[in-house]
Amino acid sequence: MGNRIGNNGMYTLLVGLIVLLPLAGGKAQNASIFETLGKIPTQEVSLELDFNALNEFRKKDQTFPAILRYKTENGDSVSWTVKLSVRGRYRRLFCDFPPIKVTFPKKELQARNLANFNDLKWVTHCFEDHDSDEHLLREYLAYGIYREISPYSYRTQLLKVTYINSGKPHQKIMRFAFVVEDDAEISQRLQLKENKDSFVIPLDSLDANSENQVAVFQYMIGNTDWSIVKGQKNVKYFKPLNGGKTVVIPHDFDFSGFVNAGYAVPATGTNIQTVRDRAFMGVKADKTILEATLRLYRDKQNGMNQYINSFPHLNDAVKKELIRYLNSFFSRDAGKLAASQ
Repeated sequence: MGNRIGNNGMYTLLVGLIVLLPLAGGKAQNASIFETLGKIPTQEVSLELDFNALNEFRKKDQTFPAILRYKTENGDSVSWTVKLSVRGRYRRLFCDFPPIKVTFPKKELQARNLANFNDLKWVTHCFEDHDSDEHLLREYLAYGIYREISPYSYRTQLLKVTYINSGKPHQKIMRFAFVVEDDAEISQRLQLKENKDSFVIPLDSLDANSENQVAVFQYMIGNTDWSIVKGQKNVKYFKPLNGGKTVVIPHDFDFSGFVNAGYAVPATGTNIQTVRDRAFMGVKADKTILEATLRLYRDKQNGMNQYINSFPHLNDAVKKELIRYLNSFFSRDAGKLAASQ
């Protein structure tokens, strides 16, 4: 990456805020740092880090320090000394600005009367161009659309971030980012326990409705960069604490046709030409289950379209294109899917 991070100067985007509320479940007794970030006026934060360290550690699982700053609803300035690490498989090596994980000190969380959930996935722009902002916002919308479908879904918070090079403070980048809630937080919020031990999980141990809802969602958004059948990829498994079979929660949608990133390609063996085409990657479903899933999706179609239309950070042409792409699932590909199962 060399000097790609620091040499573009100030790249400013004027953005507003959408805070999406969770659809189900309780939450920690104390607010979490994830929830706290969602209450920052205008969602403006700064993250001071060493750009050289970000470059150096993209191939290593090693942490380095940073300082996160923002102002509260009362106008008070808040700062956190956090640890960063580069995460991801593809984007960490390919992107100008790789995605990161932000780890907060648990003792400091406790001292500030916040819940003990201290790890946040921080989804960043990939390249230093306008298209990367659009791709990030499209992926943010994908998370929100799945929250329309299932309570078993990650919450996200949209931010506008000023990245400051600690070695050369005049070097700053202002871009969109969004954070994804901690796995421990979603576990407590939805009364689940994450299954961290199984890369390949017996299909008869999965909640068939949950798996099918995920599979149809991935099909709808044109995402083949996920797997259950061939091993766990871009999904997490969680077991309900009150009993029942394992539910599936998806994440990372940047290779989907809905996002349509320039670097995205279909998974091998899918026999489709572009990510805008659709290939079903889930388990062959019982007819009754698939019919129920498709009925659920049709019931949610207007809500999905309204959610996209109400999003203030994409222009009307992009929003219309996203809605056309989703509607092509309902008008054409949902029927093909039903006939093929």
